[in-house]
Amino acid sequence: MKPTTEPIATAIGSVEIKLAGPADLDDVLDILNEAARWLAARGINQWPIDGFPRELIAGDISRGEVYVARLDHRPIGTLTLQWSDDLFWPRATEAAGYVHRIAVRRAVRGLGVELLKFAERATAATGRKLLRLDCFAGNAALCGYYERAGFGRRADIEIDPDGDATVPESTGRFFARQFEKSLH
Repeated sequence: MKPTTEPIATAIGSVEIKLAGPADLDDVLDILNEAARWLAARGINQWPIDGFPRELIAGDISRGEVYVARLDHRPIGTLTLQWSDDLFWPRATEAAGYVHRIAVRRAVRGLGVELLKFAERATAATGRKLLRLDCFAGNAALCGYYERAGFGRRADIEIDPDGDATVPESTGRFFARQFEKSLH
């Protein structure tokens, strides 16, 4: 069982992380699209700058995989937590949690660490011993960030851009770096 609500105290104040519902779709998309534009402005072609597919995020929300973080009722961050990931972790056999689409508004930089800790607790609460994530292998800053957060690099794998609607079409060949953290 995964928690649906968790208040956390951070350096930026009291943040509440809740399972997203259909009414949160526009807020989640806004946060993701803001992050995608910020990445693109820095020359990092990781996410689609023309907007995340609404139907993809709506489907993730309907499956109970998306969380939204709020500060004073304002949406400030989001993450998707799944229990399998055949595209980015093919042939993985161990039970794990898989983080995708973690993003925070620029005004609350630093919240990402708290979202990762939340994902660790939610995954551990299900009895899983591993938390996994991936990112664009060419995003050195983000790769370093995950390593500083305690995730170990596992491999770089090539992803078929047609297999994931969040991989920019202009990418051509897309290499994802896999990271994993033990939760015991």
